[in-house]
Amino acid sequence: MLPLPDEPLPALAERVWGLLQDRAPFAAPGAPVTPHADVVLRSSGSSAAAKNVGHTYASVDWAAQAGTAVIGRHRWLLVLSPVSAGGFMSLARSEAPPLIWPGLGARFDAEALTAWYPGGATGISLVSTQLARLLTVAPALLQSMAVVLVGGGPLRAPLRQRCEDLGITAISTYGATETLGGCVYDGIPLAGVKVSLQDGQILLDGPNVAASYIPGPLLDHPWPTGDLGGWENGRLQVLGRLDDMVTVKGVNRHLHEYEEQALRRPGVLEAVAVAVPDEVDGYRVEVFVEDGQHRLPRLPTGKPDRQALLRRARGDSR
Repeated sequence: MLPLPDEPLPALAERVWGLLQDRAPFAAPGAPVTPHADVVLRSSGSSAAAKNVGHTYASVDWAAQAGTAVIGRHRWLLVLSPVSAGGFMSLARSEAPPLIWPGLGARFDAEALTAWYPGGATGISLVSTQLARLLTVAPALLQSMAVVLVGGGPLRAPLRQRCEDLGITAISTYGATETLGGCVYDGIPLAGVKVSLQDGQILLDGPNVAASYIPGPLLDHPWPTGDLGGWENGRLQVLGRLDDMVTVKGVNRHLHEYEEQALRRPGVLEAVAVAVPDEVDGYRVEVFVEDGQHRLPRLPTGKPDRQALLRRARGDSR
């Protein structure tokens, strides 16, 4: 197994694409090598310590084919880290060499992406904030895509409506590094993916679900995601995290309630609520937003860095 170097993401993407074609085992930068997996990816670590997740090429192939059965075959434009689940599966699904944005790894710049884009891709995977910025700057780029997958968080109704008004096929995906990214499209599990609920928690199972973390432990099957969910009109609704409930002034509150409230303000693209202990109120909740003046700190996956925001809320400058 090849341990990948910590190099600029565009070069890393080229390397991962080549390894996928050769079926060569590799471990993402910072992940341990192992003889018990073909690919080792690191979870985002957005809300907890990152984990090393081992997958086989058989599971990668299955996940790519299951997604392709729904959205068709495409050449992908890569704007996510090639060793995040979403970016990696964009490479794994691409029917031709992907178009790799040279700006990978830097702060997302919709104008720079639009100026560089040479055309030729028919699929793109994004997080919702990237989608919102492209809708403002370059809707024509998105309109040229046969499919736009949106992951890393919810595709909220106003953003989906903007896509529909412009004729953009945007699909909300739900999954994790442990499931090789999105395996539920617009609330409907891919064929072969099993979704169940236990005490409100979403559990996932299928050939795409990893057998083990590296070096351990084994994953439970079905795998408990830590997310709350329910069914509405036959579609899975993700309602938040099990661990996002805090007690504020004697009342139990979900952090996503604060985020939803912030998102109602004009111009707010994304909101992240974090809670810090308070001797008087139990917890104090702070909400950070991304809008025209403010940017959220982000992980290479494109997700907000909740740990960095928690440190900021605590007054820790590290």
